[in-house]
Amino acid sequence: MNSLMEYIIKSGISLAVFYFLYWLIFRNATHFNLNRIVLLSSLILSLVIPLFNLSIPSTMEASMPMLNITFNETTIPTQGIKHSLDIWQVITLIYFTGMVIVFARLIYQAIYLYAISKLSKTIRQDGLTLVLMNSEISPFSYFNKIYIPASKADDYSIQSIIEHEKSHKKQRHFVDLFIIEVVTIFQWFNPVVWLYERSIKEVHEYLADEAVLNNGYNKGKYQAILVNEAIGGPVFILTNQFNQSIIKKRIIMMKKMKTPRLAGLKSLLFVPMVAFLLMAFANSKSVSQVATGADEVVITGKVTNHITGKSISDVLVVLGTTNIGTVTDANGRYTLKVPADKASFLVFSYVGFKTEQVAIGNIRVIDIQLGENSVTTDSENENIRKSAIANKDNAKDTNSDVFISTEINPSYPGGYDALKKYLMSTIQYPEDAKKKGIEGKVYMQFTVSKNGKVKDVIVKRGVDAALDKEALRVVNSFGKWEPGIQGGKPVDAQITLPIEFKLQ
Repeated sequence: MNSLMEYIIKSGISLAVFYFLYWLIFRNATHFNLNRIVLLSSLILSLVIPLFNLSIPSTMEASMPMLNITFNETTIPTQGIKHSLDIWQVITLIYFTGMVIVFARLIYQAIYLYAISKLSKTIRQDGLTLVLMNSEISPFSYFNKIYIPASKADDYSIQSIIEHEKSHKKQRHFVDLFIIEVVTIFQWFNPVVWLYERSIKEVHEYLADEAVLNNGYNKGKYQAILVNEAIGGPVFILTNQFNQSIIKKRIIMMKKMKTPRLAGLKSLLFVPMVAFLLMAFANSKSVSQVATGADEVVITGKVTNHITGKSISDVLVVLGTTNIGTVTDANGRYTLKVPADKASFLVFSYVGFKTEQVAIGNIRVIDIQLGENSVTTDSENENIRKSAIANKDNAKDTNSDVFISTEINPSYPGGYDALKKYLMSTIQYPEDAKKKGIEGKVYMQFTVSKNGKVKDVIVKRGVDAALDKEALRVVNSFGKWEPGIQGGKPVDAQITLPIEFKLQ
């Protein structure tokens, strides 16, 4: 799952949890201003909470198998390469299509209201603009404009209707509507967001009714006006309509006994709810990761594409200049146990992406984004060269003169495409493995000598005896490589090459 979809889902969960609490406790209360605050706060918190990336201790450890693999610059898929569309790409496409449709609908509504204003007679009154519409639809307000049917402009009841709509403007209800519509654009697929919209508009009507009655209008006459206004007509998204659809609820609320002030303390229940959501969305980490004086520490994290946010599998994650490492799984996640006294930095490497180094320190959860960069600039090479020279004594395998990481890594003549082409033309899928339907990725380790010769070939992690044997044969058939460069000189350097066997 990419980061955007993860955020959207967490935000949707927060919206649902907060709305359930509102529905359970506040929806029938007469603390209308408090209800308004609760609803708006719920919307805003639902957008903010998923952004927090807390870490909490857990007694559980990830059980990903540990691999002792070395620095790798190339990941090669071989037989049966499939270019299928990732499920999250499809979901992302559908999601953005929905966003565009909802946004377009809002633009259409705004243009439609603008057209009504231009085609209708307008009157200025108490700093507001009255738009006398030719159509017989229910009155509504939109920012500083009040839309009423021209046929009712002289009606005795129109003043109470105008007072109702003026209260929407004075209480800045349009701000609430703007917020809910922004959230709706991002959460259009979530039915809960439409419940928020309905509830916010209901609270607006209750507040406007309350304001009218507080200004001295007779309650009975005003309720009769509400009933008389119960006619059909379009409901506009960004407007506060003199809403006939909830007239019964509005009349009930006018007659209802006021909720005691102390009942407002129930809003404090949102505090533990916020804490619960923060903990639910936090990243868990093992107690062993935070224990002091331990012989080993566990590093976990996720690797994603800097541009698309999509997780990257098979990224090699290596501890500093050792041969301790692992690879990311299908979701881009990794777990690596390292000696506490060697927890210096991690190297993240994958073909077509810029290699990154991240200091460990006291960090135990390291998420990283790799930027696509098949060719480094001169300044980048210079920085790598200086760093490599400064650490060249540590860049060697402690048991040999073979370098684990080098200033310039060994490369196949012609680059990645040439190596891919060679592997695809050379590998022969073993018949026994094919009959048994065996697939998998064989990790081969070998050394490219300072003369470019391939030697010391071993299977670092195998899949099946037949597949392992074929991978050995192919790697041993390599011709000369371009050697690794350290301190300006060719050196023996170690490579780990994953070779994937996949049936058609």
